[in-house]
Amino acid sequence: MQATQASFLDILGTANTQFIIPVYQRMYSWQRKECEDLWEDIVRAGQEGKPHFVGSVLYIPESDATLTSIKKMLLIDGQQRMATLSLILTAFVECLEEDETRASFLQDTKISSLRRSYLYNDIDYAGSSRYKLILSQDDKETLFGIVGEAALPEDGSQLLIDNFDYFKSKMLVRGFNAQQFWVGLRNIQVIDTQLDAGVDNAQLIFESMNSKGKALTPTDLIRNYILMSLPNAEQTKLYEGYWRPMERLFGRNGDREFNAFIWYWLWIKVPSRKPKEDDAYTEFKRFRKDIFEGTTGDLLAELLSYAKWYASMFLGKETDLDLSLRFGRICDLDVKPIRPLMLTLYAAYVEGDLTRDDFLEVCDAIESFLFRRAVCGRLTTGLNNFFAGMYRDLNQHVNIAQYVCATLLIHGPNMTAYFPTDKDFQQAFSSRDCYYRFSKTKYYLERLENSYHPKEPIDVDDYSVEHIMPQTISASSEWKAMLGDDWERVHEELCNSLGNLTLTGYNSELSNKPFIDKQSDSATGYKISSLSLNRSLAEMSEWNQATIEARSAALAKRAVGVWRFPEVLPEVVDQYRPSKTTGEEPIWTIEDNHAWVAVGGICYELFEAFTARIEEEHPDWEQYVTKFYIGYRTSGRKMHLSIHPRKGDGGRLAIGLPKPIEDLEDPIRITKDKRSAGGFGPGMPTFVNLPNTGEIEHVMALVNQC
Repeated sequence: MQATQASFLDILGTANTQFIIPVYQRMYSWQRKECEDLWEDIVRAGQEGKPHFVGSVLYIPESDATLTSIKKMLLIDGQQRMATLSLILTAFVECLEEDETRASFLQDTKISSLRRSYLYNDIDYAGSSRYKLILSQDDKETLFGIVGEAALPEDGSQLLIDNFDYFKSKMLVRGFNAQQFWVGLRNIQVIDTQLDAGVDNAQLIFESMNSKGKALTPTDLIRNYILMSLPNAEQTKLYEGYWRPMERLFGRNGDREFNAFIWYWLWIKVPSRKPKEDDAYTEFKRFRKDIFEGTTGDLLAELLSYAKWYASMFLGKETDLDLSLRFGRICDLDVKPIRPLMLTLYAAYVEGDLTRDDFLEVCDAIESFLFRRAVCGRLTTGLNNFFAGMYRDLNQHVNIAQYVCATLLIHGPNMTAYFPTDKDFQQAFSSRDCYYRFSKTKYYLERLENSYHPKEPIDVDDYSVEHIMPQTISASSEWKAMLGDDWERVHEELCNSLGNLTLTGYNSELSNKPFIDKQSDSATGYKISSLSLNRSLAEMSEWNQATIEARSAALAKRAVGVWRFPEVLPEVVDQYRPSKTTGEEPIWTIEDNHAWVAVGGICYELFEAFTARIEEEHPDWEQYVTKFYIGYRTSGRKMHLSIHPRKGDGGRLAIGLPKPIEDLEDPIRITKDKRSAGGFGPGMPTFVNLPNTGEIEHVMALVNQC
């Protein structure tokens, strides 16, 4: 490694040298604030006539570059500054070209030489070899257009365009001193660091450097960590195949959401560590190094799958309309701890372990759980751990929908994850402040309205929340008379109650009018409203404490049917309650705990045929039954496989095997590696699906190796 202090312009002006942004680097991301800081640094350096340090530039020779006259350097740190300086130089050259008298300070140097020295290698070079700086795919064509004075791409980088226009505008103001600015550009200094390929650890050096500019996000660091050490061709292949599609899912300005996704994914992978969001990069490195046993491609493929599911649920990209509707409602409630559980459920749905109808049922139960708790003032504190326990054990359960719904009901009123009963929910909803102290007003009014006509739903964005009794009535003699002598107390207690709120498209028109006017106006009144929430208002002769409380009670009663309490038998819920240690091992049976493989069950014939082959081949193996699966073991309690009945696809068996996938001969590749998910049941790192009797021999070939 060679590190020296150098002029930024000297680095950019090095003859026949091209700086290339590796595919794993983030896109250009400097906002106006960073541009203003760099501009001020240059102006200050020009005014003082002294060197000004702005950070570091870290690069390494491209290991597989072709033998040409161009020396290609992979820019590891400094791309934001180098790209922004290129914009500044281009704007400066154009400023001088517009009025050549501004360039008198250059003396014997032509303006065009600035472009050739700092922006081009040589104008005679073909294609991208012409340019000093090559940004990533989404940015490079925009920079080429700006620097090369060519047409800009239609879907180019708006940040590059906006920042270039900003610098041009700064140079057009009266009083701009071109000579002084050039002195400032010449005085911008950096630590020029060239790494030795094959010798220096670029990733460790990159992590330890404190660069001036926009801080790297966890996803920036993770992307670099995954790809930086790989050969350039493999970097490009994995970036284009996996990481770039993830970036597209989250969008150019989706850093915050992308970072959150990585954090939620880590909670699924290492729930026992309870990773903190700020530690996402450190936890990811630990997971990759100590836990995940697949290739980099395997890891990125898994991340991309989860990212697609995340985008479906939380970024509005789901194509199934019924699922999309439910995902949207859960997003509206904005309870982030639910997201890892939802991701795990989507994975079970994709893998066929959760039917579509069951997934819809689970989503409804989760929405009701979250909303009822919000109405009853229950905090989300502690839900991370509660949900982590659920998705950690999800793969061990045959009936996932029953498991989730029942587990949501195991906590009592004095416990963290209490699911409010109909009585508690109805009482709280009818009596609480549902406006100022509750952020979900539009959400629940839309849900209540659409419950009257579910096949013709409204979009709440087309309406405003309306206080029937206005928020201000002190100047209204009509409202005071209608409420009676105790009008101040009634107004204070009931103004923001459920019964006094509705939806309207005419909020400003209705405003503080008396009730009769609001009700009967021929253009905006409740009597002509198409909304079901306003239907009862059209029939009222007065609006006072009694009618408000009656409407609150009626809507709260209706809400019980909208946000339903899951219909799970108490004895089924009891099966999922944490049991107290009694010293006796519980007794599980196929009939009581695995009805799908019992006589008459959907998997009965397949199970009988498969277990008959096991007993034929391995008569010394003992069958045993647990709460979540049927297993086979020998003396010393060595486990040979676990059988998990599944209802989907007309009944099938999910098999867990105790050997890792690389130790199994699987010529037709029917096994799946489940180590990243914590295994397919205890001690079972590998999964294989048995969909019908015709596949038994293929599965037995694997079982015989265990």
